[in-house]
Amino acid sequence: MTEVFRWLIVAGQLRDYLLSPAGLIAVLIPGTASIVILAMYARAHRISARLQLLWIASLPIAIACSRWTHVGDLHQLCIFSAFSVASLLVLFKRMYIAPPLIYAMTFMSLGTVDVAAAFSHALEYDLPLSTFYYGVGGAGVGDALFIVPLLTAALAMYATARLKTTRALLSEF
Repeated sequence: MTEVFRWLIVAGQLRDYLLSPAGLIAVLIPGTASIVILAMYARAHRISARLQLLWIASLPIAIACSRWTHVGDLHQLCIFSAFSVASLLVLFKRMYIAPPLIYAMTFMSLGTVDVAAAFSHALEYDLPLSTFYYGVGGAGVGDALFIVPLLTAALAMYATARLKTTRALLSEF
């Protein structure tokens, strides 16, 4: 019975975090939107095997390039968004990836790396594992988890518009 009670406490802490302003803005809303976008594109069979492979290949690069910075008691995670760079390079090769799909996949790649790094950080510094996720999206609107997917999708829309003005033929990636 005590184990069940402990899990209820942990679930309550997770709920409180996700409903906090930072968690809501940087994690819950974009995460829900990303899942909906991915489900819609998957249902329409618009997520190609090449795009899936690109996403999977970008994860180890993002993980390898992530690093923690420590200034006093403040610990910050810096993540390189390998999928963002790769998806924009694909566009410049005149292959089209829909901006909403780029947004969702960028968010999912950054979120995956952020959660994995937060868990690893909690293990390394002997922090409570029941609350390891507190730093994920912790900066709210200023967090890279919120900003980078939006900027990547905006750049993809701009690049696509520029390519279409040159009457370039874009093939689906």
